[in-house]
Amino acid sequence: MRSAGWLFLLCCFLMPATAQKGDAQKILEALAKRYDQAKSFAMEGKITTLKKSPSSETKVTLTFDLVFQKPNKFRLVLKDPQGKVQQMFVSDGNEMFLEFPALKQVMKRPAPKSGVPLPGGNIMTGSLKEQLAKVKEAKIVGEEKLGQRKVKVIKVTAEDGTTAQLWVANDTLWQVKVTIEGARFAKSAAGKEQPNPFLEAMKQTTITQTITFTKVTFNPKIAQTTFSYKLPAGFKVLEKFELPTQPSAKPAP
Repeated sequence: MRSAGWLFLLCCFLMPATAQKGDAQKILEALAKRYDQAKSFAMEGKITTLKKSPSSETKVTLTFDLVFQKPNKFRLVLKDPQGKVQQMFVSDGNEMFLEFPALKQVMKRPAPKSGVPLPGGNIMTGSLKEQLAKVKEAKIVGEEKLGQRKVKVIKVTAEDGTTAQLWVANDTLWQVKVTIEGARFAKSAAGKEQPNPFLEAMKQTTITQTITFTKVTFNPKIAQTTFSYKLPAGFKVLEKFELPTQPSAKPAP
């Protein structure tokens, strides 16, 4: 569920309604223009995912390092707090590799024709300006100090009620926060079949994901070796990931 926040953030941006014009919309348009005009960028930061239910509460934090060069070259590395790589995405412009070190497996696919990976694993295609222009509603809800920066906090809302907050300063995105109400997701996923225990549990679950960017550099100098991928020793390339199987129990004597 680490990438769920990004999925729902994209849903916010892809709603077929037109955003209301105003100060918030002007900020979003300037933000989109800066990212769309950049030929490349590098970002570092962390993702914090908080999952709450009546019976439990879990918090997972990952750091990320993303380098992107238009139209479709990128390297995204996700690490746990101890610095151990959890996932890696690499595109050399022709092929894309998704590496899971814990499984010692790599999935290879044709590289997307264009697009940038988002922390969490999704790939966003198309102009950011086009996507932001389709937000149903956007408004400034306050000003805060994030680190040493004074930022404006903008709330965007989708037609289904899903909301996200964006912390923006100097036409740069420094933080995103999305809250996912499990009840809304379960309602949209429910069918006419028998009751689903998973969906019933989800109705009582809330997921909040915060992505903080500690460093953002536009048009950095990038060594082309950044986008090359070498299969680590002992890893194998597969069409789809294979989950480890439980060892079979020994028969009783």
